[in-house]
Amino acid sequence: MKMEEFVLIKYLKGTLDAESCEKVEKWVSLSEENRKKLDDIYVVMFVNDRMAAKNEIDVDKAFRQFLRQKKRLTLSSRKTGTIPLWRKVAAVAAISVVVLLSGAFTLVTLLERNSQPFTVATQLGERAQVTLPDGSTVWLNACSKLEYRKSFLSPKRKAQLSGEAYFDVAHNRHFPFVVMNNGSEIKVLGTKFNVKCNESDDHITTSLMEGSVQFTHMNLENSIKLKPNEKLIFDKNTHRFEVERILSQADVIAWINGKLLFENNTLQEIARSLEKHYNVHIEFGDENAKNIRFKAEFEMADNIYQILSILELTNKFTYQINNRDIVIYSK
Repeated sequence: MKMEEFVLIKYLKGTLDAESCEKVEKWVSLSEENRKKLDDIYVVMFVNDRMAAKNEIDVDKAFRQFLRQKKRLTLSSRKTGTIPLWRKVAAVAAISVVVLLSGAFTLVTLLERNSQPFTVATQLGERAQVTLPDGSTVWLNACSKLEYRKSFLSPKRKAQLSGEAYFDVAHNRHFPFVVMNNGSEIKVLGTKFNVKCNESDDHITTSLMEGSVQFTHMNLENSIKLKPNEKLIFDKNTHRFEVERILSQADVIAWINGKLLFENNTLQEIARSLEKHYNVHIEFGDENAKNIRFKAEFEMADNIYQILSILELTNKFTYQINNRDIVIYSK
């Protein structure tokens, strides 16, 4: 059973899902060699992270250099048959460091695995504002979840997001703030931006108000850096993206102020939004109804039936209601 080094690095960084973590831990338990390999990677990561107060370290490169150096020492000792006194002393020191750091590995890993992240979640029709332990402020839209963790192994502040949130990140040049969602990462130092990454949506949308953000995804070769008043729309299916200008910041965060703003959205997109805010279930009687587009603005305090009645005045669709179940048909 082979385990790729990048998977082990992600395990130590705490970015693997629970199922992948179990696979790594099973692999480690198979042999002493596997455990030693994980320890070696940890040694490099631990030292590099302590040195990364000002600069990001390439962990993968450092580990490859570590293996090359280790290989050269092994070949050298085989050729001579004897080991000079200074190398013996160095070897003893190295062993001591590995033992100490192995102990630290056990302790820190337990702290990482057992410490509970700072978690906040909103339900149907709910919105929330929260201040994170680092001083950053986050607004969560309906049906959203945020898990925040400051890792012991990394200088990064990590936030796992599902749904939509607006971030006002506390600036700290030594500890980048990273928002993660299904293979994507948005990295900042201190800035204001909105992220929409609902599980049911085909896109991840990042809108930057102030500062700078860097968007990366496992299916993109290069990262994308945004400037203020730019919006990135990443297609989760095709892995293509577009960068657009933001015409109105107020429109981007209208939901914070209790507004439902639709800019040429399909009726299907509007329906998904209404479901989250009004706790109803909306279905479509035919495919044509899904693709009807609207530009409209409503207050969340408005009744959903008022909203549907106003949209119906366009004479493009009709609907039927049965308690909290709604079916929409095209005309």
